[in-house]
Amino acid sequence: MNDMIDRIRALLVLLFATHTLVRAFVPTFDHTHTICTPHYAVPIADDNEHAYLSASTTTRRDWLGRVTVVASSVFSPMIARAEDAVVADPVVVPTAEAPALEPAAPPGPPPLEMKEFVDPEGLFKLRVPKGFYTLRRTVKGDLPDAKTGKGRRGSSIFTAGNMAKAEVVAVERFPTRVLLEENGVKVTGDLSTFPAIGDAKAIASLIVLRREKETQNQLARVLDSVNVSPDGKTLSFRIRTEIDVQKPELLLEQTGVSQLFRVTVAKATLNSNDGNIMAVFASALEQDFKNGQDGPALEDTVQSFQVL
Repeated sequence: MNDMIDRIRALLVLLFATHTLVRAFVPTFDHTHTICTPHYAVPIADDNEHAYLSASTTTRRDWLGRVTVVASSVFSPMIARAEDAVVADPVVVPTAEAPALEPAAPPGPPPLEMKEFVDPEGLFKLRVPKGFYTLRRTVKGDLPDAKTGKGRRGSSIFTAGNMAKAEVVAVERFPTRVLLEENGVKVTGDLSTFPAIGDAKAIASLIVLRREKETQNQLARVLDSVNVSPDGKTLSFRIRTEIDVQKPELLLEQTGVSQLFRVTVAKATLNSNDGNIMAVFASALEQDFKNGQDGPALEDTVQSFQVL
């Protein structure tokens, strides 16, 4: 800044001097045909007037050329600096009205392609991942008994899954009355909605126990995300179950973890209006459930389950 001010001052002095000297070189004529200059006055004849004027003009041109060179030396660095100057981007300070923008998250894996299954017996429909096998039980011995809700395959009437990943979808059907009586609950009153039957989390626990009572190893289990639909006909919940590992040291060496967990999303409904609970369960190992594809697909399966 100080250097620029000094250059501007020098330029002003130069312009003032230029103005004074140019006026000094402008010839003036008196009545005796004498040219007046700053230092001398030379009388001239009319025939030689052109020669003297030409010499004076040449002198002025040379002097103006030098002035131009000096002016260029003053202005050139200033112009060069202006051209070379780098204009910094303005600094944006986040405010409440304009918060800082978060970097865009990388895109996740594409969703799994789904296919629809409609029960040929007309009991239900749902969507499952396209790569899943599907099996609707039809053999009488495999189907649950209408009174007890039990069969060779328990209460299951439909199974789908991916054997390579141990991912399973199951649909079960059993009487509401049997669920309560098996757990010492006396059946009375209205059983058409879950709030009428009892506490939502207690009912979800009974459904889980009934499904897993044949399991020999009772390990840690967490039941959460229990919700009842506004009409009281649908009960949704989630289960996280620890899987028994025979050789945790070997598992740790191969996978980096010494424990395995299975995540199950489930939905039970009374919409059949025939005294039975129909429930869908979709489960996968926790690491697969959280890979960005399998979990959303299994949740979509449960959400799509509809009793016909």
